[in-house]
Amino acid sequence: MEISVKDSGGGIADEIMGKIFDPYFTTKHKSLGTGIGLNMSYQIIKEHLRGDIKVQNSEFEFEGNIYKGAEFILSIPTE
Repeated sequence: MEISVKDSGGGIADEIMGKIFDPYFTTKHKSLGTGIGLNMSYQIIKEHLRGDIKVQNSEFEFEGNIYKGAEFILSIPTE
């Protein structure tokens, strides 16, 4: 099974794309987040569900408008 989730936030900068699943990595001020949410998601999907999670920037059309943002693709085996 594959699930794709897109946002319209403009995307993720290339220089941090490879770091977003790292523990404690955040672009927010320390008081606004711990930087463990995406790392925890990655660990759950990879280790407990034996799946995969990837991220890429993408453009998409919705209701006649073009948006650019991050796209997270989750692949989870069905067996």
